[in-house]
Amino acid sequence: MISFIEPLYKSVEKIQFGWKPEPGVTVESYKVYAGITPTVSTLLLLASNISSQASQQPQSRGKISYDALIADVRTLLSLPSTADFGNTVFYFTITYVTGSVESNINESIVVEVPPVGIGPRLMKDDPTINRHPYVFSDNVQRWSKQAGSANGAIIVDASDYYKANITTEFTYDGTNVSIIKSYLSDATTGSSAKLTTYTYSGSDVTKIEITDSTV
Repeated sequence: MISFIEPLYKSVEKIQFGWKPEPGVTVESYKVYAGITPTVSTLLLLASNISSQASQQPQSRGKISYDALIADVRTLLSLPSTADFGNTVFYFTITYVTGSVESNINESIVVEVPPVGIGPRLMKDDPTINRHPYVFSDNVQRWSKQAGSANGAIIVDASDYYKANITTEFTYDGTNVSIIKSYLSDATTGSSAKLTTYTYSGSDVTKIEITDSTV
């Protein structure tokens, strides 16, 4: 299975998950499994019959959406009432159903979801090069660039100096901006980009559509 479950929003009581539709197959529905160890055989079925229709909501647009409640996870895994998404590490994975047959869970990617406010260590320290990981900001609903300072502080792109280098192309319909394409400045042809399309009634904007595109 190519697609994998992704936590988009997390609080003590709820995790909103999203994942890209599995390519190359006609999916009838999805299933979500949860556990407290990363071993597939220990994960238990949390939810089934999840619609294969992609969400149109801003936070999960274009992805299959599912909300996991801590109460359901506790019941499933027989955990005490003190366990929640803020103090316990959980593991999740998904499968899909096509032709009434479930995909092999052993071929699914198991995703670790750490407690609230704790991120997994993505890479080893390497002072010889600059590394700029990205984190998803719930406040601005987009991926934000971050970098660690010499003193261990996190510097995000709220600072102009540490913002990602973005190229933005404007297309006009004669008077108004009709299309805006944005992408990382070092992106190559075929790399991901965002396309914002404006629909007008006279001089008033009546519709703004944001879609995935390529450079």
